Amino acid sequence: MSYARFVERYLTDAVLGFFALLSFFSFIAPLVFTFNDMAQHTVDALEYGIILLFLLEYVSGFLLAKNKLRFLTDGRRVIDLLIITSALIAFIPLVPDVLRHSPVFRLIRVGRIALLGARSSLALNIDNNTVNTAENQGITKLKVQLLGPSGKEFQVISWEQGLNRIRSGEPDWLFISGLDESRLTSITDALRVPVSAVQGLFQSVSPGFDTLEHFSTFFVRYPMPMLPGERLIRTPILLVGTPENVVVLSREQTDLDEKVQLRLASIDTNTPKIVRATLALVSEIMSAYTHVATSIEVALTQLEITQRQMGDEAFLAHTFLLRADILNARGSLKHLKSVIRDLSSGKIIIASASHSDRELFRYLADDANDLYDNIDDLRESLQSLVELRLNVSSFQMNRVMRLLALLTALALIPATIGGLLGMNITDAPWPATLSQVAFGVGVGMTLSLYVFAIKGWLR
Repeated sequence: MSYARFVERYLTDAVLGFFALLSFFSFIAPLVFTFNDMAQHTVDALEYGIILLFLLEYVSGFLLAKNKLRFLTDGRRVIDLLIITSALIAFIPLVPDVLRHSPVFRLIRVGRIALLGARSSLALNIDNNTVNTAENQGITKLKVQLLGPSGKEFQVISWEQGLNRIRSGEPDWLFISGLDESRLTSITDALRVPVSAVQGLFQSVSPGFDTLEHFSTFFVRYPMPMLPGERLIRTPILLVGTPENVVVLSREQTDLDEKVQLRLASIDTNTPKIVRATLALVSEIMSAYTHVATSIEVALTQLEITQRQMGDEAFLAHTFLLRADILNARGSLKHLKSVIRDLSSGKIIIASASHSDRELFRYLADDANDLYDNIDDLRESLQSLVELRLNVSSFQMNRVMRLLALLTALALIPATIGGLLGMNITDAPWPATLSQVAFGVGVGMTLSLYVFAIKGWLR
């Protein structure tokens, strides 16, 4: 499978499209130029080499495909199969050489060239950065959960049941994940809040806590668990609280509901509902960013160890991605810690929250400051590592330039003497032989090298 992944990595649609176009021109070339037998065999070998690349890519793609049937019925894969099959017909042992040049085989070759042209045009229209939404439907599947009577565990209910409980005015706490934008109107009508209050779930906004009339909103970005070598992904989370209901909305399926459920067991059930919901949510967000900081620190340590074996381009690519993750985490924590600080100081007042309730956020505010400082230290460590690499590269370049300067200085000695003496020393106005001149040049260069070594310029 490793070979299949290697082939898939390098034989992309763009590469195959290029070779398909090259095969098309190799088909046209004999019509324009007169080729001898050797040139014609070379063109044929090039064409069948391209077909071999298509065969390798097709087999590797089939081996790596999760859905084999979908792979076989895909439009561009059907074209690839026709291209390969039409080329393999010429290798059938039972087909005589006379028939290989018959009009039927020429027609098959023309058809193959047409298919290659179609494949090349498909490559121009394929966006390798697009995501196959059909394969990711399970990730965004809607899930509605209701906090049970004990106040410590969630129960899965249907979307309609959740809306009905909100409309009924019963005091409930819902956790809705996999929410799409088309359902926003239904949930805002049930909560009796404007759509603009929850529109931030599908827009790029900063974390914050807002209190408006009879409801409050708390927007934050939850970092998904990071595996070694993976990028930081933050999914928007929105908490909407009213005197009767608390609803937590998420666009993607996450493990946040399970973690919040565990966190609720350590919070007093007599605490006001919205305070309890905000405290549990913020605590788990903070815990998630702590794991992010740990993952980034491990990645940074690994980069420090392996950076000597990495080329400059690979090193800069790794540091760029790592720096982007650090800045994203740092930006989210910067806004989050300011919100927690305002909640603990009473600058942001949650309905039904007492002074003792605000004390719960004070501990989180201290943790948020420490975590922000930790992320900021990681950013500075990464910057120091980049500066070290740049300084080392600059130092190595200076050594090369210094060596070239020394070689140039040494070359000046024979060049100057040769220029003064001319092409030869026969009939020269001074008594000197060629061996004497060569000896003088050697002495001058040796003494110069000694002076350079004493100065330390040869190190």
